[in-house]
Amino acid sequence: MDDRKSAEELATLQDEVVAQTRAVIDLLGGAGLDVTRAGGVAEFCQSEPAPGVTYRTGGAVAGTPAEAAAQFAAAREALLADGWSVVTEGVDGTRPWANLGRDDLRLGLSQAKHGERLLGFSLTSGDCIRVEDGGFLDDDRRVDLTPPG
Repeated sequence: MDDRKSAEELATLQDEVVAQTRAVIDLLGGAGLDVTRAGGVAEFCQSEPAPGVTYRTGGAVAGTPAEAAAQFAAAREALLADGWSVVTEGVDGTRPWANLGRDDLRLGLSQAKHGERLLGFSLTSGDCIRVEDGGFLDDDRRVDLTPPG
């Protein structure tokens, strides 16, 4: 395994996931939802037979816990209209959640159980880039995707 090649593959994967995240943020904005914070980070996705890394992003929608169910419905509808498919969905207590998929991407949509209890989303690639043991992930490739304004 070549760490330089793996780093290049991770950079390409990061670009793809970040671009899709920006598209999701725009889509949610078009559905009347204001994404107030978003970011991305590289993370390990496997340890055996060799370590692997992927790229994950996520964000939170402005609002209150009381608004989260209606926001969830608006976000889910907009994502489905944009070509995302429901993989699994359900309700945790009174909080609806859904895992959606498109191409090799997974998008989780749910209300946080703790903290501010806002509606949030996470987007992860199904790709897991192999790296050598003790490989190159000394830079977590953290990026702020919070929309300006």
